[in-house]
Amino acid sequence: MPISRRGFVAAAMAGSATALLAGSPARALTAPAAPATGRSAAAVDPARWMSALPDGIALTRLTIPGTHDTCATDPMNGTEWSHTQNMGIPEQLRRGIRFFDIRLGTPPPDVPGELGVYHGSYYQDITFNTILDQCRDFLRSSPGETVLMRVKNEHGLTDAQLSDEFAEYLGPKGYGDLFAVRPTLPALGTARGKVVLITQFASGLSAPAWPAGDNGTFSNEWFELQDHYATSVDTKRQDILRHFDAATAHQDSGRLYLNFTSLAPDAANGFRWPKHLADAVMPAVLDYLAAPRPGVHLGVVIMDFPEFHPPAVESLIARNFPPTTTA
Repeated sequence: MPISRRGFVAAAMAGSATALLAGSPARALTAPAAPATGRSAAAVDPARWMSALPDGIALTRLTIPGTHDTCATDPMNGTEWSHTQNMGIPEQLRRGIRFFDIRLGTPPPDVPGELGVYHGSYYQDITFNTILDQCRDFLRSSPGETVLMRVKNEHGLTDAQLSDEFAEYLGPKGYGDLFAVRPTLPALGTARGKVVLITQFASGLSAPAWPAGDNGTFSNEWFELQDHYATSVDTKRQDILRHFDAATAHQDSGRLYLNFTSLAPDAANGFRWPKHLADAVMPAVLDYLAAPRPGVHLGVVIMDFPEFHPPAVESLIARNFPPTTTA
């Protein structure tokens, strides 16, 4: 019987508590690397890169850096098995990341009126209100940008309960004007200054829905998704590159390609931590991005610890701009 991502996290924690006590120190954040050479994106500020693009371009025709379990930034909120990022949302936004993987659940005891953010059953010590305030502050200062946000029902609530809570955010809590809730993925001009909602819970909202399915490749009318997380490193590399090739071959599909580079710790990978799995997978991603493919958009590339693997974010952003011509 297949085991879900949260099942792998729980199993890894139960089987490897001793190894966790010997965890390695956190690595320092590195400065952003320069974008890939030969691109006019070299002069574009990562915090404002979307502002340099035309209003009429469809979100489905962009290449967008994203993060997996966006708010799982502290191993104390679970363990190193549930730790997938070091940068908080404000820093991710400044570095050009424009897709967030937000997983909601039971209101935490200290703030019972707010939805908590979870990785599996682990509360990540941040509320949905805080995330939305951080996004709103950024988008007010950078109104030419947008954020795509997957909102998943992760822990402790039925879809009906989460839907009721979410309605409070769109209504009385005052975040309705922050969201773009539309039946299709809009053009960039329509999305500017907004959070484009993608739902992974039964909400009744007229918004693009995350593809059904777990641990594999799935599609629906809006998306083509690769999220094969319970597999070997070698197979994962092949999955990522195959999805890049599929995006390249279907530039006019009208669907947004979503390509997770993350793996869950499992026995096949020696129960390695997410940071170590990213170290094993990302070189293949960087090699692919280093090849010049003018005008080819790859969709959303969703990463763990992207700052440890420059120039991934910069190379993805650069793909949205034409090559620099020389005399």
